[in-house]
Amino acid sequence: MISSISFHPFISHFPIALLVAGLALLYLARKRSQPKLAAAASLNLSLGFMAVLIAALTGMLSVDLGLWSSAEVLGHQGYSLLAAILYGVSAMYSYTQAYSKTAIWFYTLALVTLGASAYSGYLLVFYSVR
Repeated sequence: MISSISFHPFISHFPIALLVAGLALLYLARKRSQPKLAAAASLNLSLGFMAVLIAALTGMLSVDLGLWSSAEVLGHQGYSLLAAILYGVSAMYSYTQAYSKTAIWFYTLALVTLGASAYSGYLLVFYSVR
């Protein structure tokens, strides 16, 4: 059985990769006028959103198991919550209004907050005062 200690860092890389790939596919779909690429982009964003939820769950399990204190991970949890919300909204927009101005803002905000979450997780692991 995979413990939450090793599972959270493993699964947390998928949302980043799937968001970047989904946005690249959306760009290519718009540039080449290929709706199949837009459908693939929406699938990537949906799978990435599910991976965000799993990463959040396993991260919360790590805190509940006492591996990290709540105070140590508070900033990372805040960025992660915001990133998960924006990721879900971005996934919904990719199905309905993929190229609207609002959707592009949500894509950008999701990418930035996911990057902030990843960076805060990096700092938590490698620069923690343990």
